[in-house]
Amino acid sequence: MSGRRRLNAALAALIGVVALLSAQPALACAVCYGEPGSPMALGVQAGVLVLLGVVSVVLVGVASLLIFWMRRASRLARPPEGIGHLSG
Repeated sequence: MSGRRRLNAALAALIGVVALLSAQPALACAVCYGEPGSPMALGVQAGVLVLLGVVSVVLVGVASLLIFWMRRASRLARPPEGIGHLSG
């Protein structure tokens, strides 16, 4: 290893150690801390409900499309009514 690479590696290690030693503990927000009446917690709850609603609507749409395709396939598999066989 050349002298320049060692110097760069030592500088990077020093910067990493300084960054780790100067870290401050993070303060939790109202949602993480557990204050259920805060506006942020209420907003998160409303967002979860909206996303559940969207997912439910999409799943109902997919299920109804599959049911429509199944009924249509069974209708097309039957011979048409009212048309007799030509016997000759």
